[in-house]
Amino acid sequence: MTAPATRAGEEKTGLVVFTRVDDPATERGSELCGQMPLHAAAELCSWGVRLVCVTTSSAAYVQKVQRELDIVEPFICEGGATLYVPSMYLRTIDAADTHSECDWDVFRFNPPDRAAAVTLVRDLFVAQGWDDPVTIGIGCDCDDYGVLTVVDIPIVVRDGVKDQSMLLRHVPGAYVTTASGPEGWSEALIGTLGGGSP
Repeated sequence: MTAPATRAGEEKTGLVVFTRVDDPATERGSELCGQMPLHAAAELCSWGVRLVCVTTSSAAYVQKVQRELDIVEPFICEGGATLYVPSMYLRTIDAADTHSECDWDVFRFNPPDRAAAVTLVRDLFVAQGWDDPVTIGIGCDCDDYGVLTVVDIPIVVRDGVKDQSMLLRHVPGAYVTTASGPEGWSEALIGTLGGGSP
């Protein structure tokens, strides 16, 4: 695993993507809409985009996803109740330890508040020296409302089964993907490489 500035040798793009990630082992299969394709997420990360996972699932699941993507980034889990931040974000560590097992600082929100967690993560990037990061949120239903309302560019992945009209009424400026399912998530993720929106 790498230090929090993405993979070694990559430059910062100024983009931070907050994307919903569902654990298929714990979510209801017929209603699962947050299946982020790992190949698309990996391509996004390879460009230096910072990927922040947001999930109702556990920290252990997101850490598994991060290992598969070879990244260490903040993430929001348990439906916005908990924010995990790599300890290297908040305090100085020895350079020799940047590739060791990551320690985490944990922030809790009671009641759960995804919007507050996203805002705190953005502030952490600013504190790291990003003058004006562009934040992109990717979601698919009303659970993602808190994320989509506080990012610069909200993206809704089209769902061919669920009624998304309420979400779109509350996030009227959201871009809606043309594709649905895994293709819609790939469109949302890879589209961010084109300059901030699909």
